[in-house]
Amino acid sequence: MFTQRSRMRRVAATAGTLMLALTGVLGVGTAASAATVGPDQPDAPSNGTLTINLYEGETGQNAGDLAGNGGLSGIEFTVQQVGVKSGSTCTPIDLKDASQWEGLDALFATAPAAPADPYCATTVDVDVTKSGTVEFNLPVGVYFVQETGHGDNNVVSEVPNFYVSIPTSDGTSGAGWNYNVVANPKNQLMGEPTKVISDRPADLTIGSTVGFIITIPVPTLNNNETFTEAVVNDKLDGRLSLVAGSSTIKVGGTTLVEGTHYTVASDASWTLNEAGRKVLDANMGGTMTLTFDTTVLSVGDGAVPNTDYSTTFNGTKVPGSSDTYSYWGQLGINKTDDSDTPNPLEGAEFQVFELTADTCPATVPATGAVATGTSNASGDVIWNESGSALQGLWVSNVNGGPAADTQTKDYCVYETVVPAGHTAVAVDNPVTITAGEDNANVFTVVNAKTEGPNLPLTGAQGTLLMTVGGILLVVLGGGGMVIARRNNN
Repeated sequence: MFTQRSRMRRVAATAGTLMLALTGVLGVGTAASAATVGPDQPDAPSNGTLTINLYEGETGQNAGDLAGNGGLSGIEFTVQQVGVKSGSTCTPIDLKDASQWEGLDALFATAPAAPADPYCATTVDVDVTKSGTVEFNLPVGVYFVQETGHGDNNVVSEVPNFYVSIPTSDGTSGAGWNYNVVANPKNQLMGEPTKVISDRPADLTIGSTVGFIITIPVPTLNNNETFTEAVVNDKLDGRLSLVAGSSTIKVGGTTLVEGTHYTVASDASWTLNEAGRKVLDANMGGTMTLTFDTTVLSVGDGAVPNTDYSTTFNGTKVPGSSDTYSYWGQLGINKTDDSDTPNPLEGAEFQVFELTADTCPATVPATGAVATGTSNASGDVIWNESGSALQGLWVSNVNGGPAADTQTKDYCVYETVVPAGHTAVAVDNPVTITAGEDNANVFTVVNAKTEGPNLPLTGAQGTLLMTVGGILLVVLGGGGMVIARRNNN
């Protein structure tokens, strides 16, 4: 009997040592109170408990260093009792029998693998953590514990499967047997990616580019795991098109190379290959940044969102947590003369400049035109930048949008070429552009005809005066004849 008990204690000590070796990830501990007698001793408890306090792991954090780290609720654990196969029956291991401790050290060493022949397992309980804790009431025996559900948590690296015996000995002299085992494992969660518009478009017109920066927390993985999948997806609005070759990915201090570390799909999807994932492996807990440019294709309702994006690591997908909006409006000009029935004027040129001060300059700036257009035979100004009578112009960028109010921006417009025979007129600056096609600022610029010079009397005005004078002479002559006849009579 002494030999059997010594062997039981030695095997139990081996199991306890294994459990402690796993605490770098699992943080398995013991309750403050423990029974002192082994499972085969008189008055030994027939039941015990397994309490799991589940935490979110942090980079470089030891299992016992959990201060300030909240528990994770809604994580499901399944506990199976380990037995030995006997035909179609799975007979639970009886820890009151010293002979059945033989081989348990080898079984425990197979973790996180499930029990294999000659062992088997039968589910005894399934529960989820509440306020980060779950407790299982279990008969004395050997158990295989698995994390089987994540709830609403973005778990990228879960608690590895582990074995536990009720009771457990840590092998320390005088420590006794513990029937109330406590495990403090850590799950690794994925942080949410965030996005901002990197800068305003350089050209301020539809067809120019808008840049974005996505910041992605690189998760930490448990159990010496490595990254097997790393993908960033950005489902672009139909008014945005990814600019080929504009992508840059940085992980820590390393700049990844397209084609060497990752590939880019035309639908704005970036996939890291094995070389890229190895860089992630070396930077767990760090940050990955992705920058890229898009071309703005049209105005539409004026609000161009970029809100549907996500990251996927090792099968766990997490959507972005911040949205961006780029706002755009339209400008249109029609050109006529000052006739009672206005005639369209062809050949008038207009230039648009960004308002950078309180007021627009009195004269046309020498450089910096945003858009240039020329009126056609219908008097409509056709813009070089868009090829149409409506020029799309940038209004604003909003990170964390959408904007709470209507977005507007002021521009300065000048007539730089006047049709022949007409006089230039100053545009009523500044011109306000409001976001959205329905709010297009379309106005008419009227040029007066240039007055001609004063002509000599032999000209048209002289002829008119001579004609009037002749009529007067005829009238006077007729009057004189009437008076003479009266005198003769």
